[in-house]
Amino acid sequence: MKKTIAVILSTVMLAGAITYCCGRTAHAADAPPDRLRVAMLIPGLLGDKSFFDAAAASLPLLERELGAETRIVEMGTDVTRWFSTFLDYCEGDFDLIITIADPVIETLVEVAEMFPDQKFFNLDTSLSADIPDNVYVMLAKMGEMSFLAGLAAALKAEELASDVIGFVGGMDLPGINEFLIGYIDGARHINPDIKVAFSFVGDFSDPGRGKENALILYNSAPVIYQAAGASGLGVFDAAKEFTARDMPRYAIGVDSDQAMELSESDPDAAGLIITSAVKQIPEYTLDAVRRFINGEITFGTMSYVGLRENGVAIAKNSFYERLLSADARARVDELERKLIAGELNTINTINMPREEVERIRNSARPQ
Repeated sequence: MKKTIAVILSTVMLAGAITYCCGRTAHAADAPPDRLRVAMLIPGLLGDKSFFDAAAASLPLLERELGAETRIVEMGTDVTRWFSTFLDYCEGDFDLIITIADPVIETLVEVAEMFPDQKFFNLDTSLSADIPDNVYVMLAKMGEMSFLAGLAAALKAEELASDVIGFVGGMDLPGINEFLIGYIDGARHINPDIKVAFSFVGDFSDPGRGKENALILYNSAPVIYQAAGASGLGVFDAAKEFTARDMPRYAIGVDSDQAMELSESDPDAAGLIITSAVKQIPEYTLDAVRRFINGEITFGTMSYVGLRENGVAIAKNSFYERLLSADARARVDELERKLIAGELNTINTINMPREEVERIRNSARPQ
């Protein structure tokens, strides 16, 4: 009897397993065979209200506009785990794997060489040489968006009778220095004698240290532009702390429209963010993926997206209208039009030698 029951149970379990497997196969077979499958691997964590969140916002667009099937993975801050995550997704039958930022480049290049038939995008990186033949990279013109941020900061400082503004960067890296140099350039188009106090957090995911940096700078600078990822959220906290002591301080966000991002969860912070220098990552990602579908992407190359390509902008929302005077906003609009038309003599921040970076930023540093 026991032997008979065991045989029956084995048969039932086998039948269940077959049904489960067949069910999964049938489900896969029901999916459109030509549906684009896209994986996005984030080299960090979502929730920064900035760079990574802007990248993640691309996926709903791909689903809605292109009917793509998408998946997003937060790979975290442990760099040693990124390689294995890439391997998993390279073996996962995805048409396109998207990632973003400079820190992931070494991993991306290594994996791309191992899987030459897999296609990859990096949505924002300064890699411009030795790009693998199956990788396409894009780079937003950080200098242009930061130029606009510099205009807004200098105009607000002018309203506050100050000739000093501030900048907090995540790390002292070429990409972050593009933000700083463009910011200095824009500010000097308003006030040639303006000074820019700056510091670097040393991390992109430490709001506490970002706040510490900002608290120091706010002693002399009423406006700070932050390009520091999640660490930049600490700048907004520092602005709130000063303002609560009847010493109003203001901030400029980065990558996403951070005032609108924080308008519900932290309205006090949102009310101190004059504007944000925005990378239109969802929009230019959608355009690039559409071109990928149409066979119009040349892999092994990179492209720059700036104001003319609608790749960058500054946020002109209700906070901007309230915190910057109408005359100041008109001045920003005027210089923005000239920048797009090529009528302004601005600094080209792309691939700027380190010596030149040092020269410009030190010339702007308060004595």
